[in-house]
Amino acid sequence: MRPRRVACASVVASALLFASTSAHAGDPAAAREQVKLGYQLAQDGKCDEAIPHFVESLKLDAKAITLINLAACEEKTLKLADALGHWVEARGRAQTEGNSAIQEEAEKKAKALEARIPKLTVVLAGATPDAEVVRDGVALGAASMGVPLPVNPGAHSLVVRAKGHEDTSESVTIAEGESKRVELKLGVAKKEAAAAPLPDDKGAPSGKTSPLVYVGFGTAIAGVAVGSIFGIMTLGKGSDAKDACPSGACTSQTAVDDAKSGQTLGTISTIGFIVGGVGAAVGVYGLVWGKPKADAQVAVSVGPMGGGLRGTF
Repeated sequence: MRPRRVACASVVASALLFASTSAHAGDPAAAREQVKLGYQLAQDGKCDEAIPHFVESLKLDAKAITLINLAACEEKTLKLADALGHWVEARGRAQTEGNSAIQEEAEKKAKALEARIPKLTVVLAGATPDAEVVRDGVALGAASMGVPLPVNPGAHSLVVRAKGHEDTSESVTIAEGESKRVELKLGVAKKEAAAAPLPDDKGAPSGKTSPLVYVGFGTAIAGVAVGSIFGIMTLGKGSDAKDACPSGACTSQTAVDDAKSGQTLGTISTIGFIVGGVGAAVGVYGLVWGKPKADAQVAVSVGPMGGGLRGTF
């Protein structure tokens, strides 16, 4: 009895060691449950629904038995290229596990399937270093161009992308066991964005206000103010002179001074109104036709004998 107990203890220890090792690798219990669900669906003829369960089981704990179930379902749904890859993987996994039955089955299935796999050759004419062909969402490098690659039967989308070119796309359908060659080209070159034209000095106003507007209307306001103030003063002096010289003949020096002062003030008032009118005209010109320049210079001058506006616009 003692040898049997020792043997049983060794088996239990080995089982515990295996379970511990497997636990680090994934979740074997959950993987087995996924295989059972997938197998039941496959038996009911629902391979499309079974495939996700087999894929999930492989993520949790990769086993040869799971791989052959997945490959069988993929073959039934005409995912032949995928099935071939999993038959070959199952053969290698079975050899590692020491399962000769699965290894032989996978070898036989892989050989039988190879003749049914379609081959699609993609060629890109005028390819640039950054050009790529995306087949069914997978980017193919330069090494894949001109090489017959296994694909699943059915329709496939091909997109050509290259910097400075428009994307081009093409759809190709290939049958089981067929070999097909597709020649693709780069899309048309993209047009560079045109630079915004510089504003034309002779065209419409640029939207900025000309300094002539500010100077002109400012001068107009000042001129009218000066003309009005000095006009009022002129009227006052004229009234004083009229009172001192009722007959038009002035005998006192004060009356004579008032009359001369009134004339001077009247002249200044007139000049103020003239300058105001010129300023208003300049302001209107700047508002309608004037355009600002970086070197514009404006100066206003007012003197006892007249006023003026000078500068470069």
